[in-house]
Amino acid sequence: MPPRKPLSASAFAPAHITGFFAIREDENPALMGSIGCGITLESGITTRVEVGGSDDVPCPTVGSVVSMLTSLPCSVHARSGVPVGAGFGVSGAGALSTAFALNCALSLDLTAGQLLELAHIAEVENRTGLGDVVAQSLGGVVIRRTPGASGQLDRICTDEKDVLWVVFDKISTKEILRDLNAANRINSIGIESLRELLKKPTIENFMQQSKRFAVETGLMSDSVSDAVQAVEAEEGMASQAMLGDAVFAIDMSGDGAVESALSEFGSVGRSRIDFKGARLI
Repeated sequence: MPPRKPLSASAFAPAHITGFFAIREDENPALMGSIGCGITLESGITTRVEVGGSDDVPCPTVGSVVSMLTSLPCSVHARSGVPVGAGFGVSGAGALSTAFALNCALSLDLTAGQLLELAHIAEVENRTGLGDVVAQSLGGVVIRRTPGASGQLDRICTDEKDVLWVVFDKISTKEILRDLNAANRINSIGIESLRELLKKPTIENFMQQSKRFAVETGLMSDSVSDAVQAVEAEEGMASQAMLGDAVFAIDMSGDGAVESALSEFGSVGRSRIDFKGARLI
C-alpha cells in the first residue's frame, strides 16, 4: 500500500509596516497588544504547510501556532517577499498564514477571528510583535484604536498607492519591547500621534505622525533621517518602519522622484498597498 500523502494547504498574509504605536500591557496575551497605525503590503509571506510529514518550522512564533492547533508533526515552508528583521511584520505574517493554512489542511473549521487570536497570542508570547497580526488580518492602512486580538480596528480611506523602502540594518523587537525607558517614550508619543491622526485620518497625516513618532522617540537612525530628508527634498513623505532600521515612503505622485531619491541609499523595494488581508491561496 503506498504511503499516505501528507495533508497540505497554502496561505498568504501581507507584510505590515507600523508607522507609530503605543504598548498596552495585559496579563492575558489575547488582550495585550498595541494601538497605532500601519500599512499592509501586497508583498508578504506565503506559507505552505504539510501535516504528517517531517516536523520542521522556521521560527518559534510559527512553532507556537502549530502547537496550538495540532500535535501532529508539521512541515512549514515560508517564502518572504519582504526583508526579514527590518520592521515588516514578517513573524506576524508567518504566524497568521500558518494558522490559515493549518486550519484548511486539517479541516479544523475555525473562524478567521479565532485564527487571528491564535497568531496574535503566539506573537505576544514570543515577544516578536504586538499589533501586526490584527492589521494583517484586515489589510489596508489600518488604525488600531484599541489593543489585542479583538481590538477595534479602522482603516484610512485611500486608493492604490505604491510603498517604497530601503533597509539599512536589523533591530531586535524583543530588546526594545523589554526596555522600560524606551517603552515609556514610545507610549506617551504614540498615544499623542494616534490622537492627532484621528483628527484627520488621511494617508498624508499618517506619514506626518509616523515621522514625528520616529523623531521624538529617538528611534530614527541617522541613515533613515538622511533618507527622509532626501525624499522630502523631492516633496515626498517618508518615515522609519517600526521596529526596524528601514525607511519607507509613499509614492504620491508616481513621477519616479521618490524612488530616485531613495536609490541613493541602497536597493529600493516596492509594493502596492494590500486591501485583502490574510487569505488562503
